[in-house]
Amino acid sequence: MHRQVGIIGSGIAGLLCASTLNEAGISCFVLDKGRGPGGRMATRYRGAFKWDHGAQYFTLQDERFQSIVIEWERLGLVQKWFDLKGVEGMGSTRYVGTDGINSIAQYLKKSLEVFQETRVDHLFYENTIWHLETEKGARFTCDELVCTQPIPQGISLLKSSGLFEGLSDGALLDSVRYEKGLSTLVVLAGASAIAEPGCLRLKDGIIAWMADNSKKGLTSEHTCVTLQAQPDFAKEHWNSLDAVRGSLMIEAAKAYLGSEVTDFHCHRWGYAFAKNPIKATHIRDGALAISFAGDGFGKSRVESAALSGVLAAEEIIQSNKFLGS
Repeated sequence: MHRQVGIIGSGIAGLLCASTLNEAGISCFVLDKGRGPGGRMATRYRGAFKWDHGAQYFTLQDERFQSIVIEWERLGLVQKWFDLKGVEGMGSTRYVGTDGINSIAQYLKKSLEVFQETRVDHLFYENTIWHLETEKGARFTCDELVCTQPIPQGISLLKSSGLFEGLSDGALLDSVRYEKGLSTLVVLAGASAIAEPGCLRLKDGIIAWMADNSKKGLTSEHTCVTLQAQPDFAKEHWNSLDAVRGSLMIEAAKAYLGSEVTDFHCHRWGYAFAKNPIKATHIRDGALAISFAGDGFGKSRVESAALSGVLAAEEIIQSNKFLGS
């Protein structure tokens, strides 16, 4: 399959990059190794239970992203959760998905050509055309390539394909490091003891953050609480059994749970957030016709990842290659 632009990664950056290109009449496809779109904008369903187990909410600090969120709100995809310290305004309001944060990604995917469970394991760049080969033997080609997966994954792919040395800004991209993340998804027999609005950030101990999903508006048969570990704990217990790491996190959060734990599950995030994101919205190498975008840029937040994808697409649209197409 050939399209003008190929995008690796169906997180919010990749999806908004593709949407922006489509609106400009530029054909594109999105490839992602995961089962579903959204990346860390993830919602876990398990029977009658539901958790946001990656990004818990997002904020607005840029007017361009605000215009996107206003449209999402009009469509009923998002709603306000709470205003920090009761103050409304840019940057203060916390937004969540009305049916889980992943519902945003699911909506965006509907109008795009997205291939999930499609892992790209080799790249070629020949005669100004990118060739993408997947582990299952499928082949895709495009005139421009956009990498929106975690930056180390994109760099690793270029290195294994023998293309890294020709990349401008390669050293800068290769310098980005990510923290590991660990979430424990808890089912309670009754209501939690987490005070309104239903979330709590902790500075000491092994728990960094907890959220009562029912208080975010996610309907479920029982109370579902998301516990997120501090990076050091996630790293230390990366290979521990769920029975060990989950139990330790539940014990640390016991005072805030308030009800009997009837079930729990753990989820690991290999690239939870960038420790040293690049202070730019994205990077494009025009000579090689490749761009990098995503949560490794800006402030490693939902908003900066979203705008990274949009602005990467806009630079491609404005390039001499696609002007007038």
